Order: sequence, then C-alpha cells, then structure tokens
Amino acid sequence: MDWTRARAILIVAFALVNLVLAVSLWMPKDDLASAEPTARSQLAQLRSRLDERGLLLPSSVVIPATPEPMNFLRVEFRPYPANDGAAGESSGGSAPATDLRYRNDAATRETVFLPAYPQDWPAPDLSDRAALRTAAEGFLQTHGLLPDDAQLSGIFSRPSGAMVEFVPAYEGLPVYSGYLRVYFSERGIERVVRHWVHPVGFKEGPPKAVRPAAEALLRLAGHLEQESDEVLTIVDVHLGYYSGPSVTVSVADEVSAWETVPVWRITLDNGLIYYVNAFNGELES
Repeated sequence: MDWTRARAILIVAFALVNLVLAVSLWMPKDDLASAEPTARSQLAQLRSRLDERGLLLPSSVVIPATPEPMNFLRVEFRPYPANDGAAGESSGGSAPATDLRYRNDAATRETVFLPAYPQDWPAPDLSDRAALRTAAEGFLQTHGLLPDDAQLSGIFSRPSGAMVEFVPAYEGLPVYSGYLRVYFSERGIERVVRHWVHPVGFKEGPPKAVRPAAEALLRLAGHLEQESDEVLTIVDVHLGYYSGPSVTVSVADEVSAWETVPVWRITLDNGLIYYVNAFNGELES
C-alpha cells in the first residue's frame, strides 16, 4: 500500500468534512432573517448613544446605507441674468413674466423675485405639505424659474408661514450648494429666492470611501452636546453634495466654479440643518 498517498487522501477528506461543518454552522440559512436582528441591535445601540448626548433618533427616520466610494463634484454658479450689472453692485429688473420683479444681492449672490400681485397666488393650507409643494412648483413653472434638474429638498415651517426648497440634482443626488426657495405667508407667495449652481461633472481621480451616516450623527451629537443642554430630535438624514458659504459667495456677478464634497445632511426639529463631510467626518457648517 502507498501510505504516502493514503495519508494525503485522508487529509483532504478531513479538510472537506471540516469545511462542510463550518458552512453548516456559520453560514445563515436566510440572509435577510439573520441580518435583521443585527441591524436592529446596531440601531438600538446608536439610538442609545445619541440619546446620552441629547439627540433623539425617532424610529420613523431612515438611516441611509453607506454608499460605494464617491468623487468630488464640480459645480458652477451663474448669475441671473448673465452679466447683468457691474461686479459688486446690486441690480434688478423684470423677469420674463410681467408680473414678476427681481433684484440681485451682490453680497449673497442671491436673486430675489417678488410677485407684483401676491393676491393672484393665494396660499394653500400652510400645514398641507403636498399642497405647498404643488403651489410652489406651479408658480415656478408659470414664470419659467424651475430648472429641469430641480429636486425637492424640503418643506419647512416658519413663524410667519412656510418655505418650500428645491436644489439641483446630479445623478439622483441633491447638490445643497444651490437652492430655489419659495416663501409663503397667509397672504400667499411672498417671494422666491434663487442661488442656483450647475453640476458639471465629477472630479477625475480614484473615488474615496464614505463614512457611515451613523458616524456623522455621533459627530454632530458630540458637537451639539458641547454647545447646549437642549434635547433635539433628528427629522431627516440625507446624502448629497455641499460646499460652505465661504466658497459660494466669493465673487459677485461672475461665473465661478468649485468642487463640492459628499455630505450627510442632518435636519433637526428646531429647523437647523447641519452638513457633515462624508469623507472626513468634519462639520461643514
């Protein structure tokens, strides 16, 4: 008998048996069923850690999954209308619709549109979010102010009414460096504020890993814990792109371009919005 060969066969056989036993013991029979308890326990742990720091995470708030590595996104700001007025000076005029006036604020690079006859645009029930969105979109479309890439960013209550915000989108992700805001009061639409950017493409180079939304929430909780003892509630967590005001208000009345970074946007019940850099975990605002 060839004992060397026999021993080799026995070793291979035992290895195969061990492999089968390991698979049967450790591999889940149902991926979803085995994943759910782990996810629930991790979520409960996250809620507990946030609660200790005075930040509540309701069960109704969905925590987005961590995406694949991402790139920086380049955007351009273009004044409205192009090359109107001297640099550094405020300007104004009539929008294409005759019942709409506008003025440009050189300091903020915002364009403010004012309806000449607010009574022609009565406000819906200010507590009806769907009606507010419909009214805002109707007004913007009527006056040619709603870009094709606009995405609803949020509907926010205000002491004197409500505000509906739209932002640019690129490949489905919101770009929070730009915005179009429709302000409502009980009288109707009071004004529209525009600060729009145009996404032009991703920065070349290898993508970078994105930190989980849970880490962003804990970073924010630690920041808020140092500032105040007030207990706050998370309203929304969303992935998008953003760059701070120091970049977006650099030069008045000129086209400018810059890079935005992936962020986790966290909205709180007091109306404040925070942007946490999804690459390094630092607060962007």
